[in-house]
Amino acid sequence: RWQHALPGSGSLAVQAYLDHTRREVSPTFTESLSIADVQFQHTLPVHGAHSLVWGANYRHSWDRVTNSEVIAFLPARDRQTWASLFAQDEIALRPDLSLTLGARIERNDYTGNEFLPTARLSWRVDPHHTLWTAASRTVRAPTRLDVDAYIPGRPPYLLQGGRQVRSEVAQVFELGYRGQPLPGLSYSATLFHNDYDHLRTQEIDPTSTFLTFGSLMEGRATGIEMWGSYQLNRAWRLSGGFTALHERLRLKAGSNDAAGPGTAGKDPEHTLQLRAHHAFDERRELEVALRKVAALENPGVPGYWALDARFGWRLRPNLELSLVGQNLNGSHGEYGAVATRLELERRVGVKLVWPN
Repeated sequence: RWQHALPGSGSLAVQAYLDHTRREVSPTFTESLSIADVQFQHTLPVHGAHSLVWGANYRHSWDRVTNSEVIAFLPARDRQTWASLFAQDEIALRPDLSLTLGARIERNDYTGNEFLPTARLSWRVDPHHTLWTAASRTVRAPTRLDVDAYIPGRPPYLLQGGRQVRSEVAQVFELGYRGQPLPGLSYSATLFHNDYDHLRTQEIDPTSTFLTFGSLMEGRATGIEMWGSYQLNRAWRLSGGFTALHERLRLKAGSNDAAGPGTAGKDPEHTLQLRAHHAFDERRELEVALRKVAALENPGVPGYWALDARFGWRLRPNLELSLVGQNLNGSHGEYGAVATRLELERRVGVKLVWPN
């Protein structure tokens, strides 16, 4: 990552990374995936009421899969490219009112160009309270799992990919509030409504001899997110969050995926999180987190509570040692049928951070 300040509050930034992953999912497949990614961003100097940022991103992947008798990705070797251009303008309409307009054009190998606009209006009612609203369009582009998956690994295939799939689309609408009535107390709440289209389905081919992936489901999701934080004193900080979600999915005309709406909505109806942070001194701290996740249906997964903790000790200004515990109250499953469900077990580890 490289950054350079320009005269008049402008800046340039370039970042790049290389990533290589090898994943073995016995006995189904083994994958070797390499990704190269580079992004450029230019922040222009403030011009009147406008603060403009623009940039570009380019990503390329090399994917190689060793198929099995269970599943095959065809072709077994593939290269893909993603590219995007983006821009955002934050406009100060008044000292207490700002409008942010943005857009991104993304291109992928499966569906071509996707247009992703966004708009956000923020009103500072007074120095301690802010109201805001936003609307945006976002997509989930198809992956190799949507397009190139064949089951079993040799013909005749029961599932033959989904060359006709489209990007899943969400129109997102939000209304939010942020407040800080006291120096140590802050909280926020966001109401949201999402309209979904072209959600993934599993269709029976007209020949009735195999299945294929389609994009013939739509739906809605409505909910609320809330979060608050309170600094009791110099040593103690308490925070908590809550999310409630109501989803409804339905098939579009032409779909024969009768099980689709029931198997696609796999999000918990509510989640709860509580955190406590205690600083013993400038070098030692303790953080405890308790979270609750509601039960899932089809397949059924029980709700669960999970307790995590972390003790951090700054040995030197540039050296930190941490003892971390996850799921300290016992293991739990998060998704999947009982026969194949992966249980997340109790884990304890040590982490050492030594920056240059």
